[in-house]
Amino acid sequence: MDSNDQIKLKETRQVLDLVKQQKTMLGESLVSLDLFLYLHKSISLLHLDDIKPVLLEKLPHILSVRYFSLFLFNANEKELTLACSNHLDMEKPLSFKVSESGVMQDALNQQRYIFEADFTQSKYYKGKKNPLFKNNFFLCVPLMIENKIIGVINVNDSAKGFLSVSDMDYILNVLEFVALSVSNALLHEKTEVLSITDGLTRLYDHREMMHTLEKEFDRCRRYQSTLSLLMMDIDKFKNINDTYGHQKGDEVLVALATVMTRLCRSNDTAARYGGEEFAVILPETRKKGAQVIAERIRTSMAKIRFASGNQEFGVTVSGGVAELNLDTMSSPTDLIHVADRALYQAKKDGRDRVVLGE
Repeated sequence: MDSNDQIKLKETRQVLDLVKQQKTMLGESLVSLDLFLYLHKSISLLHLDDIKPVLLEKLPHILSVRYFSLFLFNANEKELTLACSNHLDMEKPLSFKVSESGVMQDALNQQRYIFEADFTQSKYYKGKKNPLFKNNFFLCVPLMIENKIIGVINVNDSAKGFLSVSDMDYILNVLEFVALSVSNALLHEKTEVLSITDGLTRLYDHREMMHTLEKEFDRCRRYQSTLSLLMMDIDKFKNINDTYGHQKGDEVLVALATVMTRLCRSNDTAARYGGEEFAVILPETRKKGAQVIAERIRTSMAKIRFASGNQEFGVTVSGGVAELNLDTMSSPTDLIHVADRALYQAKKDGRDRVVLGE
């Protein structure tokens, strides 16, 4: 049995156990049972973006609480990022270091839930009451799958004003199921991203770049909008590999990818076209605007120093820019050819420059 089958089997057992528990605890409350079954069906999805609205709509009813917040945990950065919440005073995007929240930090470090019957009397209280809350209890639950922490859910405030032992047990079991669904979604999304990105630079790979360019080309043809393409190449890259080694060459590639990611706008698409050649798709952009971005990338790379033993060295990059002309271009390949010719001209003219294609 592979890992996916094991996950499905575990999920099925959890669902059956939860249904039995809810029948026992809620007796004839078929409405609550229907809500839970709806939750199970709805959040057994592949994408977290599909799960979030379901949690917002149904989780407070199923748990009999007024407020909840789901944070995802980044173990490498030691950060928490708000994924969804029905708190009116919480706005996304919201990210912060784990150390900034005492209660969530303790829950993650201890790998167990923290319950405060009166949060205002706890060591975590910072002296600022929220006027939205009518009750004082607060429950912080780390979401874990096989001892791996994926996030935290906080719940508080209910019509009863307190949590009984049976309430707590039921909430913890439901949230364990939520953790499994969220974990599956994150794993699926990670797999999807890896399938379309370059393993070294984490930029889109050639195939995904072409797919994106085709979509943008069709959009421009339909709406008569603008599009530019930037092709960039690391100058004398073979010399870098021969002189300093392929590992240092990889470091240079990653550095260029990082610069491109930082300087590109949110609707731009950066990709590794192949080898030491990179591309940036720039929707709604004339070639002069693309040239500005290309120059920023070029000058930023020129400032970076790379260390190799007792030596330091710098690198330069060249770029070629093409703007879509629907009168002369019939396919994305035509746009690539113009950008490539401009890049070739930049190399021919002495490198470390950006040339506009015609």
